[in-house]
Amino acid sequence: MKKLLLSSLMLLAMTPALHAAEIQIGAGGASGEYTNTIVPAINEALKKQGMSAKAVVSAGSQENIDKVMAGEFQAGLSQLDVAALNMTKEKDPDENLILMGKISPEALFCAVKKDGKIKSYADLTDKQEQPLKVSVGGEKSGTAKTFSYLMKLDPDLKAIEFSDKEDIDAELDRLASGRRDLVCFVMMPNPDNARIKRVMESADLAFITIDKPVFTTAEVNGTKVYNIAEVPVTGGFFGLNQKKVKTLVTWTGIVVNTAKTPKDVQKALRDIVSKPDLLPATSLAAQAKGMMDKVINLVQ
Repeated sequence: MKKLLLSSLMLLAMTPALHAAEIQIGAGGASGEYTNTIVPAINEALKKQGMSAKAVVSAGSQENIDKVMAGEFQAGLSQLDVAALNMTKEKDPDENLILMGKISPEALFCAVKKDGKIKSYADLTDKQEQPLKVSVGGEKSGTAKTFSYLMKLDPDLKAIEFSDKEDIDAELDRLASGRRDLVCFVMMPNPDNARIKRVMESADLAFITIDKPVFTTAEVNGTKVYNIAEVPVTGGFFGLNQKKVKTLVTWTGIVVNTAKTPKDVQKALRDIVSKPDLLPATSLAAQAKGMMDKVINLVQ
């Protein structure tokens, strides 16, 4: 009886430690790469250190940062530009928000109607009689925060009326019917993506070039927030005669709170996200990273 009681007490004593070793990582949508590829890859790597990770579905980068800072998540995935928007003296005076790693790339795609008001990025900064109607997804989406950051970098980007409707496919319908001037979305570069294919195959829609040099001057923790890159939008990752769009590319990293994320978790994540082979080779995230490393012609 005493042995049974002792065993039960030992099991109870171990349970909190096991639970504490599971890291709650803010991810993204239930069907996205953050949730289904990146966090599982981190989980596999953590097992070697006696830890594990669980993806928590969220609205994306900004919600992840908010909950990491509140101590609700021990870590969260975030675009570099969204992290940079939050790593300011006003929002993080104690410098507790830390960004680690460059796990996978994400590109900004902006679609226009071919016979609409906008033909190039320059049209976004020209004086307009009426504010341009620009769709950027939900209010806390990565794309919305990307535009907030771009507006800080380019003060001329201001005559805009934002739509925060979350259904980007429906917003593309509104663009084609003339009810939007621009529809933007941030996603991992993948010319086989249905949304990119839809724009490229449309007789009415097109992607615009976004290559203003000022955007490449932004840095966070000594890391460039944006590269300007020629991103393939047709033909598969390694196809010949690909069509490309020159646009901004940022990266996904992981954020922690130095005041609330346990030190051993911070160290484990720091070591893991720096590994070049973290992602499964066949995953979209790994292919997008490979494309950035080998195919895209970065404009330095």
